[in-house]
Amino acid sequence: MITNIRYAGVMVDDLDEGLQIWRDLFDLEPVNEITTNQYGVRAQMLGVDGRPFVEVMTPADPETPIGRQMEERKNAKNPKGEGVYLIAIEVDDLEATLKHIESKGGTVIRSDGTVSIAWVHPLSTKMVFIELSQAGFEGVPGTRIPS
Repeated sequence: MITNIRYAGVMVDDLDEGLQIWRDLFDLEPVNEITTNQYGVRAQMLGVDGRPFVEVMTPADPETPIGRQMEERKNAKNPKGEGVYLIAIEVDDLEATLKHIESKGGTVIRSDGTVSIAWVHPLSTKMVFIELSQAGFEGVPGTRIPS
């Protein structure tokens, strides 16, 4: 099943501040440029020697999925709703893994036309979004950890 943890995604309210914290505390360096994806997430991947470790992300708009999740997570100890959002995992057989997760009651999200990547809905995993990719998939530039 699991062959590798590719990276973790962390939600922050202020992208520049969040990037600075991860760079300073862990001596991480940018793996790619800051981008905004089709889901309304502004993010940058940080890592070591070009290998990704953490994707620091912020919603481009509060009505995006990440923006709504940050709003739901707000509380007295976490007033901005920041924290771990996603864990990207590589698996040896994506289809078998998805079938196993569904057989155990998990909700799987598949993307049209993409057979090498899928997601597990956060309600199935106590509010952590899981990205699953077929071993060897390199569809997200700069995010595959070399074996």
